[in-house]
Amino acid sequence: MAFAALALSQCAKNDECSGEQGGGHKPDDSTSVTDEYVDLGLMSMTMWKSANEKNAANPDNDFFTYDEAVATFGNSLPTREQFMELRQSCEWHWVDAGYYIVVGPNKNYILLPAEGFCDCMGEFCYPRTYGFYWSSTPNGSTKAWYLNFYCNNIYMYNDKRCYANSVRLIKNCIVKEGKEVRR
Repeated sequence: MAFAALALSQCAKNDECSGEQGGGHKPDDSTSVTDEYVDLGLMSMTMWKSANEKNAANPDNDFFTYDEAVATFGNSLPTREQFMELRQSCEWHWVDAGYYIVVGPNKNYILLPAEGFCDCMGEFCYPRTYGFYWSSTPNGSTKAWYLNFYCNNIYMYNDKRCYANSVRLIKNCIVKEGKEVRR
């Protein structure tokens, strides 16, 4: 089903996803979510935070509008290109509990929960079914790019900045004079 054909104001559960897709690679029981950054072995040397950001201003959910995300996190918000690298360079394994295990080329991984989003009217939509993660890349003056996924599709999409999506931060790495420097 194409996401564009799915009305965003229709906030119903998608029953199309049942069972684990892509199977086989599952973190062990000792895995815990922390505030650390994970080196996935990407060519860009981008490191991805191991957990989503919490929205202290809105304790009812952990979503941010695009403008809130950019103002709060600045250069720590991934670009559209960094999300595209994550999509193209990593293995993505859907887990029926509502998240992807994203395994990097070096076999390190992060978990990306499908937490849904809040529409411009504040209605909570698609929990444990769809994931929406803001990038820092605008698309004109009223839209911005975000990573969107569900059980069998992962892609970049752009839409209204008033939507409230999840945020996953990155740490860029650069190499100066043969030494790796994290910023």
